[in-house]
Amino acid sequence: MPPEKLLVRDDESDFYGKNYWLERQKDAFGTADIFSRARTDLTERNLHWLKALLKYRLPSDGKALELGCSHGSFVALMQMAGFDASGVEMSPWVVHFAQKAFGVPVSLGPIENLDMVPGSLDVIVAMDVLEHLPDPVATMARCLELLKPDGLLLVQTPQFTSGASYEEFVASQNRFLEMLIPEEHIYLFTQESAARMFRGLGAGFIHFEPAIFAHYDMFFVVSRTHLTPCSADKMRATLESRPSGRMASALLDLRERELASVSDRIARGCQIDELTTLLKEAEADRAARGLQLETLSTLLNVAEADRAARGEQIETLTKLLNEAEADRASRGEQVETLTKLLNEAEADRAARGEQIMRLTKMLAASDAQGSARAEQLAALEETLKQLVADRAAKEELLGEVRNLFHQRAFHAVAKMAGGEQFRALEKRLENKT
Repeated sequence: MPPEKLLVRDDESDFYGKNYWLERQKDAFGTADIFSRARTDLTERNLHWLKALLKYRLPSDGKALELGCSHGSFVALMQMAGFDASGVEMSPWVVHFAQKAFGVPVSLGPIENLDMVPGSLDVIVAMDVLEHLPDPVATMARCLELLKPDGLLLVQTPQFTSGASYEEFVASQNRFLEMLIPEEHIYLFTQESAARMFRGLGAGFIHFEPAIFAHYDMFFVVSRTHLTPCSADKMRATLESRPSGRMASALLDLRERELASVSDRIARGCQIDELTTLLKEAEADRAARGLQLETLSTLLNVAEADRAARGEQIETLTKLLNEAEADRASRGEQVETLTKLLNEAEADRAARGEQIMRLTKMLAASDAQGSARAEQLAALEETLKQLVADRAAKEELLGEVRNLFHQRAFHAVAKMAGGEQFRALEKRLENKT
C-alpha cells in the first residue's frame, strides 16, 4: 500500500483504524481483539518485555516511549516500574481506548509528525512495529534522533531465517509462514540485516534476547553505546524503592514462578509426549510381537506336526535301516562266502588254466602223435589191405589146400609121380604164409 494509506484519517474505514483492532485481528488471524489483549498482555508479554528492559536500563526517572502501544498496558507497566512512560498510536480510537483503559498518555502518530525534543528519551520501545513501517530506516533514524546518546531501543519483530526459501518453509510447515502477511508486514528482517540497518544508522551495539514467541520472532536491544546489563539485585532494589515499583517486582516474581511452572509443565508435557510415544511404540511393538508370536506359534505347530511326521519317518527309516543293516550283514556273509568261492574259483581257474596248458601241450603232443598214428594207421591200413589181400590169397590157397586134401588121390598120384609137384605146392603155400 502507498504510505499515505497507512495513516488513519477515518477510524471507520482506514486500514489501521478501529476495525483493524476489532474485526481484522479476529477474522484474518484468529487472534483476540483489543479488549481481550488489554487483559492478557499485561501478565504475559508485557512482563517479559519489562524484565528485558530492566536488564539494560533502570527506571530512575528515565523517560520512555512506546511506538504502536495498542491498548497501552505496557506503557502503564513501565510507569508502575518507575519510568516516565507514554505511547504513540495511529488510530484516534485506539489512542482514546488506551488513555481510558490504563490512564496513560498516548499521542497520535506517526512519530515523524510529533513535536518532540531530540535527545530527550532514554528508551523507545517498538514491539511488533518494525515490520509494519513503510520506511523502517527513516523511522528508526527518527527514534535514534529522539534518544539520548546512551538511550536504547527495545525491539520485537519477526525473524526471517537467513538463506531460507519459501518452498522450504512450506515443506517444513515453518511457523514463520504466519508472518507472511500481505499489506501489513512490509519488511521482514534476519538478525544480520537488522544489525546491518542499525549499524548504518550509527547504533552498532545490539544484544539479542530470548523472544517470547521464539518460533517466529526476534527480540533485541540496540544502542549507540555499549550495553551493560544490570544485576538482578540492583534491579530489585531500584524497583522496591517505590510502592508501585514493588507491585511491578511482585508481578515479575509471579511471572517467574509461572514460567517455572510452565517450564515444568512443558517438561512434563514433553516427558508425557515422549512416554506416550514410547508407549505407542511399545504397543506397536507388542502388537508386532503378538503377530510374531502368532506366526511363530503357527510355525511351531507346523514344526511339531512336521517333527511328528519326521519322527514316524525316522522310525520307518530306522526300521528300514536295521533291515538294511541285517541284509547288509547277510550280504556281507554272502559276499565273504562268494569271495571265498571266488577265490577258490580263481584258484581252480588258475589250476584249470595250468591243466589246460598241460592238456594243450598234451593235445599238441597228441596231435603230433595223432599225425604219426595217422601215418601209422595209413601204413597199417595199407598193411591190412595187403593182409586182406594175402588172406584172400590164403583163403584161396586154403581152398586149394582143402581141395588138395580132398584130392588125396591127387596127392597119391603126385607122390607117385615123384613128388615134384607136391613140393612146389608146399613151397608156394609156405611163401603165402
